Amino acid sequence: MTEPLPCFAVFDFGTGGGKCVIFDAHGKRRAAVRQTWSFTAAPSEYDDLTPGYSFDPHRVWATLAQCARTALKQALETSGLVPEDIAGVTTTSLRLGTVFLDLRGREIYCGPNMDGRGFGGGLELLEKISREELVGATGHWPPFLSTAARLLAYRKTAGAETPSYALSLNDWMGYRLSGAVAAEPSNAGETYFLDIARRSWSPQILDALEIDPAILPPLVEGGTQIGRITAEAAASTGLPVGTPVFAGGADTQCALLGGGVLEPGHAGTVLGTTAPVMAICDQPAIDVSGRLWAGCHVLPDRWTLESNAGETGTAWDWALDIFGLEGPTRYSAAEELIQKADDDADATIAFAHPQIFDLENYNPQRLTGFGFRQNGFAGTKGPSRGQLLRAFLRNLVYAVRANLEQVEEKLGTEVASLTLSGGMTRSRSLLEQFARVIERPLFVASEPDATALGAAILASVATGTHSDSEQAATAMVRRETVAQEGAVRPDASAAYEKWREVYSVARKTSI
Repeated sequence: MTEPLPCFAVFDFGTGGGKCVIFDAHGKRRAAVRQTWSFTAAPSEYDDLTPGYSFDPHRVWATLAQCARTALKQALETSGLVPEDIAGVTTTSLRLGTVFLDLRGREIYCGPNMDGRGFGGGLELLEKISREELVGATGHWPPFLSTAARLLAYRKTAGAETPSYALSLNDWMGYRLSGAVAAEPSNAGETYFLDIARRSWSPQILDALEIDPAILPPLVEGGTQIGRITAEAAASTGLPVGTPVFAGGADTQCALLGGGVLEPGHAGTVLGTTAPVMAICDQPAIDVSGRLWAGCHVLPDRWTLESNAGETGTAWDWALDIFGLEGPTRYSAAEELIQKADDDADATIAFAHPQIFDLENYNPQRLTGFGFRQNGFAGTKGPSRGQLLRAFLRNLVYAVRANLEQVEEKLGTEVASLTLSGGMTRSRSLLEQFARVIERPLFVASEPDATALGAAILASVATGTHSDSEQAATAMVRRETVAQEGAVRPDASAAYEKWREVYSVARKTSI
């Protein structure tokens, strides 16, 4: 009788909901269950500038645990997998999230990525540490959504309990699963406490901010075993007591690994809620301009250089809403409208939502919208819904290209390839636009849950199922070439430059 393949369960904390995804050692998805959630408005000292947001840790954990139980049931029904086949459990999460634990290990502060309650702390941080020192160590700018800023603001709150630990969200899920506290570099790099070059907490930053280093968990690389499933976690999730729990990583970096983007000089973009564009480096590439972020990859000898196209998945949902496309068939209906419409790349431009990353000159009130050519006489019809939807997707691709060019400018060379991953890659129309606009070797990850797959790869190496990340990626990752031959139109570069010209004007125009 054939031995069952080892399988790996991944807990994924996203902006719009949580998941539990189970993969086997060949990278086959055995189960995936997602439930939505939303965050709660929380009082913020600078509410008009940076609204505060919180989440209920018990409700969120109950949602994730329910996802796990349902995923285990789904895996049993579809492939006969039993809970004992799970060789390891790991976690991945959105970046820039924060949880503080009290002295008894209970959550006393829970903030997702958009939580602005640390704005005042960010101002204090900037008074104590120069920009050059801060960016030189952390690779990031500005600090207002960081754990460091939130901690500075929190400790000035009247009656606030003293935190025992400050955790990122994937670290928090590992704590809930195993009772152990640990941090890994890819998400720790977002806290403003990490010296990314040394992949260790920065004593200079901690001293300048008068923060006890004991509040920060021990640092381990992604894939390190931090503990085992506790009896309490087993009762809530259905996972067996004693199952190994491994440190995971930040969502985008895990998605790079899940898309096979491991080597320096290659890049990936995750087309989800937002569209970060990251290139892999063999050493930190610090940029003090405010346009790029440097960080740690989930692999121990790799770093990332990041630009970001901003809202993409949420913006696409907004576009479908305003064009009256609703319900479970809305995405296929949009595809049909686009495929039936004449392509008018020269005549219709969208400059809505997706952006060229530049936090130094960020304008939240910037003009966004659609523009199209008026042909002749009054009464002439404008573009169809399909043409406007195609323009919106093309706008997204233009933004990815512009952000990729920012990364390449810092690297001093074009990237060797760009790999696409994330839920929006299921759109045929979007891939067609990428084929026309991105004039570099282009791939798309076959697994839409590339983030969870990347975390599973870390666990597969940690359990000895695969010898190293390269072998694991070879065994577990599948990606396809996006055919570009014949797709690039002669006028594609001119249309892109026209978009950049319109975007530049719109970015400076507030309404």
